[in-house]
Amino acid sequence: MPGLNASLYLGLSGLQAQQSALSVVGQNIANVNTPGYTRQRADLSSNLSLAEGQLYFGTGVSLTSVQGIRDRFLDLQIYRETARQSGASERFAGLNAISTSLADTGTSGIGAQVQAFFQGFQDLSAQPQSAALRTNLVNKAQGLVTALKTRYQLLEDQRNNADQAVGSLVTEVNALTDQIASLNQRIMTETVPGANNDARDQRKALTDKLSALVGINVFEGARGEYQITLDAGTGVLINGTSSYQLSVSPGGGLDGKSSVLLNTEIPPVPVTSSIKEGQLGAKLDLRDNLLPGLQRQLDQLAAGIVQGVNQLHRTGFAADGVTNAASAPPHPPLAFNNYFFVGDPTNANNPGLPAGVDFTGNYKGMVSSLAIDPNIVMDSSLIAAAGAGGAKGDNTNALAMAALQTAAGTVDLDGNGAGDPGTTYSNVVGNLISDVGNKVQLYDTQTTAEQNLLMALQNQRDSLSGVNLDEEASNMMTLQRGYQASARFISVINQLTDQLVNQFGR
Repeated sequence: MPGLNASLYLGLSGLQAQQSALSVVGQNIANVNTPGYTRQRADLSSNLSLAEGQLYFGTGVSLTSVQGIRDRFLDLQIYRETARQSGASERFAGLNAISTSLADTGTSGIGAQVQAFFQGFQDLSAQPQSAALRTNLVNKAQGLVTALKTRYQLLEDQRNNADQAVGSLVTEVNALTDQIASLNQRIMTETVPGANNDARDQRKALTDKLSALVGINVFEGARGEYQITLDAGTGVLINGTSSYQLSVSPGGGLDGKSSVLLNTEIPPVPVTSSIKEGQLGAKLDLRDNLLPGLQRQLDQLAAGIVQGVNQLHRTGFAADGVTNAASAPPHPPLAFNNYFFVGDPTNANNPGLPAGVDFTGNYKGMVSSLAIDPNIVMDSSLIAAAGAGGAKGDNTNALAMAALQTAAGTVDLDGNGAGDPGTTYSNVVGNLISDVGNKVQLYDTQTTAEQNLLMALQNQRDSLSGVNLDEEASNMMTLQRGYQASARFISVINQLTDQLVNQFGR
């Protein structure tokens, strides 16, 4: 039957358990302002009883575990929303940076330059023989070419910036996956499942950072390890204690831009198209889809202008009333085919455009190659304002080219090689500006919505896993009373032992 000595051990177990639990409370209070810290809870349980005949006597209390208060499903939601919010924010920033330059404001906008160019033909039609009006038309044409090239180069610069950012983001991703895999190792080797709370907090913080860089799916295994794949599920970044590095292959992507590879196999697997969200996914989307889409619209506009003007210009006559495509004399050192612009998108074999320009309907590279025929730049009398030979004052061709400004079906948007009914140059410019504005607004709205949702999830996680000082104060008082009671119990046993020794031991 348990005696006084056994009772001392009961009191001692109470002292030790309450003291250990108080240490957990102290750890929580100390980390009340630590980012990413998860509140811990001390789990106390009664020790196994000892049997004395038909009676069972308790043997005290023990601290069995220290558990972090987590919601695994909530963490997974936060990882997903972090990637979406980060991706939307990056897309908004990338498009917003170019929206002002593409806006059709003032006399420098694309729409104003197109209008000024065709107004130059209209002005020339009033005085077809005027050298000043011909020079003015060339200047306005050069202004249009410059406006298109400037915007196109701005988009290309943004694409190059995004391409350069891909490499640095991949380096950051690799550093984080290595650290997470290392923490997986520590968690998988813990002696008590769920005991290594600090490692789990560090892993959660690193995974939060990783999800901001790249969209991920996170799965937790039976031993607490994380398996992380790309958001499309096609590539494994982390599997237990192993992390698989991303790499960048220069020149392997669209238009000679870099491609992203995952080194899970030999040779590495291309995963550029599998990265959808996070900063990396947004950079790839800007580089390969959003910005090229705007460039394509500029190419289509340029092709429509070149095709419409060149087709009419080639049929007309210069200021001398004689020179046209059939009778054009050589103009050393440049050949003259009676085109206003160099090259024609309907003629894939025209040497005026560089190799690689696509004439199948998407007109890729049209703006890059756009130029006024150098002969016309040197001699504006070659502008074919006349529609009939032998009539020096004729203006019919100038009027016809001026009328292109409002003519329908002048731009091929669907890639079938013919102008789309109802489409005018101003429509295309308006659609381009509207497209940019709508996308900027879309990603701005999406960024705000995702941020609000993310904050709600983080607040929910903080309410569950964060440290509440009022709650900790209450726990501290409860444990303090428990400690004092155990100490009082030991004091009583000490008094009884003293009486037993001093009064009965004489």
